[in-house]
Amino acid sequence: MHSLKHWITHNWFLKIFSLVLATMLWITIASETSSEIGLEVPLEYRNIPAQLEITDEATNTVEVRLRGSPNLIKEITPKEVSTNIDLSSMKPGEMVFPLTSRNVQAPFGAEVVRVNPSRVRISLERTISKTVPVVPAIHGQPARGFEVGKVLLNPSRIRVEGPESRINNIDSVSTLPILVDGKRANVLQSADLDVPDPQVRLQRPAT
Repeated sequence: MHSLKHWITHNWFLKIFSLVLATMLWITIASETSSEIGLEVPLEYRNIPAQLEITDEATNTVEVRLRGSPNLIKEITPKEVSTNIDLSSMKPGEMVFPLTSRNVQAPFGAEVVRVNPSRVRISLERTISKTVPVVPAIHGQPARGFEVGKVLLNPSRIRVEGPESRINNIDSVSTLPILVDGKRANVLQSADLDVPDPQVRLQRPAT
């Protein structure tokens, strides 16, 4: 009993001061208002399996809503927030991935309230390649008495690569227009290749 009384009365002023300080701190934190902010951040696709690629229009950005103390929220920038999806276990095909707070990395003290959209649809296809002929796009008419004779191309064939469904639909690659209006002699011209599908790539870009 004496020890308990001694523990209570020993340095009683410091103990009361500490209790009052802790109470005031708790009241301050408990009564502090919170703020919320929405940030547009990139959506990162990680660990895409080899020889697979994302097709169609993938979601590139998402809105992340964060909540926290006003002082913290007003200092947060989009560079401090990241959102990602791990595709390491995905096979060719289509899948819907939910987006939750677990997909978001935000500064300490900020609560992830919502991610919009809440799910994204992702399609993966095999990456394939094949060699196709180059087709010259001749435009215009030579001078009177002249006509287009033989057309020689170098290279005459080109290798393309991309998603399987897109490559299977390609039989040739055209050049940009080669103009022969009013020409009276042989024409030697460099012409870039025209590949309108943005998901189809030339393995060795050439003119």
